[in-house]
Amino acid sequence: MKKITKSLFIVVFGLSTITLLAQTYGENILIIHDAVGKPDSTVVIYAEIINDEEFACYMFDLPIPEGFTYVTGSAANNPGRNTIGMIYPSILDGTNTLRIIGFHLVNGPWPGNDGVVCTFELNTPDQTGIYQLVPDSAFILSSSNLNDNIVSGIFDGIVYITPEGSVSGDANCDGVVNVVDVIKTIQYIMGIIEKPFCFANADLNSDILVNIEDVVGTINIILDLNSGFLK
Repeated sequence: MKKITKSLFIVVFGLSTITLLAQTYGENILIIHDAVGKPDSTVVIYAEIINDEEFACYMFDLPIPEGFTYVTGSAANNPGRNTIGMIYPSILDGTNTLRIIGFHLVNGPWPGNDGVVCTFELNTPDQTGIYQLVPDSAFILSSSNLNDNIVSGIFDGIVYITPEGSVSGDANCDGVVNVVDVIKTIQYIMGIIEKPFCFANADLNSDILVNIEDVVGTINIILDLNSGFLK
């Protein structure tokens, strides 16, 4: 009973606080999610599209920060979607800019609120620090008119390189897991993206979805259920 009561308290507290923290960012947007990694390692970057119009393909150019390199062959469509598509990553000639183009192939166009569309990996530098991922162009092409770029906003990502690396449940990328991470995860589920948000940390079961299972998992981490703290 103690476990259930405390878990429900945290969820209710989180829901009641969302209205104080939330910001909405518009429609048909591309988000490069924040991430945390270790020096001299690799980090997975998640790109997400939140849309209210069906689209057929997307593209974005992402200058890779100094010290990082693209892990060749690492770009992938989100396997959590029940769709089939093609993805074409490339480094533009004479630059360190990653271009990713994604196409949908079957079952009609991508529907609204598509979620994570792709992931890719970067080799990390040997120094800790905070590095920005700033797309310099993006296209989300309407399924009804391939000449119509419907993107209305592009949101940068941040990569935090720390000695500890990523922490499961740490949705706000600050290195600890607490009620703020529960709030952040609930916000995300409700369609509210408030930066910073580390998708990989919030996605506890690594299914490339953030949902109520991840909220419960984060609460369990906070309450230290695995160690028997609340027996």
